[in-house]
Amino acid sequence: METLSSAGGEVVSRAADAVPNIALYNLRDAAGQTQQDVADALNALGATIQRRGIAVSANQVSRWERGITHPSGIHRQLLAEHFGVSLAELGLARPRVIGGAAAGTSETASFGFDTHLAEHVTEPQVARSQSDWRAVRARLNLRRGHIARAAALLYDQEFRLGSTGLIAHPSWLLAAPKELNEIRIGYEDRGQPPVDGTEEVNSRARPLVGVGRRYQRYSQAVRDLDHPRLFENRLAWRLLDVNWDHPVAALTFGPSTYFEGFDVAESLAHEMASQHVVEGSDNLRPTSWRGLPFRRELADPFDLSRRPTTSSTDTLTLRVDRDGATFVLHSRAANRVAIAGGTLHIMPAGVFQPSSIVPTAQHSDFDLWRNIMREYSEEFLGNAEHGGDGQPADYAAEPLSSFAQARNAGGIRVYCLGIALDALTLWGEILTVAVYDGQVYDRLFADMVDANDEGTVVTTGSAHPTPALPFTRHVIDELLNSGRLAPAAAGCLELAWQHRSTILERKRT
Repeated sequence: METLSSAGGEVVSRAADAVPNIALYNLRDAAGQTQQDVADALNALGATIQRRGIAVSANQVSRWERGITHPSGIHRQLLAEHFGVSLAELGLARPRVIGGAAAGTSETASFGFDTHLAEHVTEPQVARSQSDWRAVRARLNLRRGHIARAAALLYDQEFRLGSTGLIAHPSWLLAAPKELNEIRIGYEDRGQPPVDGTEEVNSRARPLVGVGRRYQRYSQAVRDLDHPRLFENRLAWRLLDVNWDHPVAALTFGPSTYFEGFDVAESLAHEMASQHVVEGSDNLRPTSWRGLPFRRELADPFDLSRRPTTSSTDTLTLRVDRDGATFVLHSRAANRVAIAGGTLHIMPAGVFQPSSIVPTAQHSDFDLWRNIMREYSEEFLGNAEHGGDGQPADYAAEPLSSFAQARNAGGIRVYCLGIALDALTLWGEILTVAVYDGQVYDRLFADMVDANDEGTVVTTGSAHPTPALPFTRHVIDELLNSGRLAPAAAGCLELAWQHRSTILERKRT
């Protein structure tokens, strides 16, 4: 493709040769932003680094997406910073520049925009800040369960769900489990919440990226300094309201992205770990509000209008036959997942989000059971993430169709236990339990994997290891006392045990 140099360091393609940049378009679309939004954000970022001459227009963003022009080095850096991705993920193959800089000259060097790598190596204070940040994050992932239970002590006892590390408004928990098909959900777009994790009060949770300059978002620091295997910003639904008595929608959700929820949630967790975990020790300092300015900024944790509260569907899976009930646990690897790493979790669990940015998929995916089905396919059967390639999930195809058919036939009964928040992150947890008839379970999960993209399935027994853990009070207590359970897992187990007579009773038709 022939290119021509242009003013401002941009490269202009001949109109006939222009190739639309689908990756850049998808990043903007996934963030729910207009071209003007992106332009405004880049101009604001340029101001924060005191870089003169940054004046991006919506028309300029449009030309980048259409492939008419290619962003200059400084604009690429700003785009990567804004979307929280690497330069390679911007879909910008480096164009050939004619009559520009001398051969071998770095395209970004002439703009004076320091790359992260260069400052990591050459600036001691930056390296020290990032090293300290990594150390806190490592301690966080080693002690998440314990730190979550400590965080729960910050809130009044009426809001604590036992010693699980969850907190819940009393009205958020159901007096008795409801079958999932009785739960109506609604959708509203109420605009952006006032707190998004970029506040100055949250700056201590974000390390330096340059001299005198911190990462703008926690997700950007994770991307560069502690990148797990699975870390992608996708559309997600944030929880807006919980009202079980509402005649139309018991749960109301609005548009968001995974990183929007992550930036707030993991900043809260980092702040708590930094303040309460004793360095070089397994001990925790006494729980107090001292040193938690970002958590104080959020005030009432149940005020869902203050922050983007991204939520997960957490499903305790029970296999039931005449011998009793068993369940499975998942050991989530901290180097593979960004949230709840290093914990034991129930299976399946996953962010409530659409499988694709395609509008029709967002409509069909707005369903709790469909979200759970996709997670079963991924976590139990080891299938690739449905929609991870940009294509919507096909619920008429296997294995999703078999899950739906089994539930329609009564072989799977799914209940909602209520809504809670992880006390450490204030992440939303939709607590559910799926009860499988033994034969149905064995048929659907005949090819169950012992490891998946997020971790490994927990097994017990030395002679004949099995993933089946007895659903008994003794086993639940042992797990709760271990401190390794993710709060959502602990909450589901505790609530399911309380309501075992209801959820284990085979409904007569």
